[in-house]
Amino acid sequence: MAISRRDAKPLCTAAEFALASESFPPDVGNLTERELRQRITRARKLRDKYTDLASKQSREIRGKAAPTRQKKPTGNAGTEMKRDFFAETLGRFEAKLGIVERRNEREKAAAEKEKAQTALKAALERKQSASTPASRKAGKGMKATPSKKAQAFPNLRTMKGAARANNARSQAKRDSKR
Repeated sequence: MAISRRDAKPLCTAAEFALASESFPPDVGNLTERELRQRITRARKLRDKYTDLASKQSREIRGKAAPTRQKKPTGNAGTEMKRDFFAETLGRFEAKLGIVERRNEREKAAAEKEKAQTALKAALERKQSASTPASRKAGKGMKATPSKKAQAFPNLRTMKGAARANNARSQAKRDSKR
């Protein structure tokens, strides 16, 4: 059963009640992911504190543990109510954090998708607007043209062979001198 703020206010300190009040709808919507994580940590510490205190008091009431005060404990309903109240507070903060995280993930995925689409569009535009390259590459519309070097030196093949033979002879002379 949910514990109302009106029932919990007399039991809580001002700081505890302020934390719990932030977990309710108008205020919790204004918190960032980082602030929600901080509130969750504080709410978890308070829940754990009152859980431990309630179990300690119940052990003292049953006589299983030595009393920590001079007065004999009579009940721990208030402590248990605070424990439950902070457990509910923690649950509200965690639920809101889940919503915020999912929203952030969707926004991040949408931004990544937009970025990828922009890059794809730019690549397609570059590909479509690309003119014929200055170098000779195989592609559509390429026409065979004779080499300019072959036109300048009609006996180029013979010259290459003669140069190769001359280089081989020079290397052989150097090798024989060793």
